[in-house]
Amino acid sequence: MFKVLKIILAALFLIGAFILGSQNPQLTQINYIIASNTLPLAVIISICFLLGVVVGCFVSFKLFTQLKWQNYRLKKQLTPEKDNNKRIANKDT
Repeated sequence: MFKVLKIILAALFLIGAFILGSQNPQLTQINYIIASNTLPLAVIISICFLLGVVVGCFVSFKLFTQLKWQNYRLKKQLTPEKDNNKRIANKDT
C-alpha cells in the first residue's frame, strides 16, 4: 500500500514539474560570482529541484546510518541482559 502511495506521489510531482516548466519558458539571467548565464526559467527550477533532492538524500542517508548504528549498538548492549535474565529464570525453576 505504501509503495503504491509513493509511486502516485512521485507521478504527481513529475506532472506538476512538467506543468510548471511548460508555463515558464521565459529566459532568466543567472549571475554567478565570476560569470553569468541566460537559461530558461524551467531549467533553473529543475536544477534547483534536483539539487534539493540530492541534498535531501544525503542528509537522510546520514541520519538513517546514524540511527541504524545506534540501534545496532543498543541491541548488542541488550543481548547480555537477555542471557542474564534467562539464567536467573532457569535457576528459579
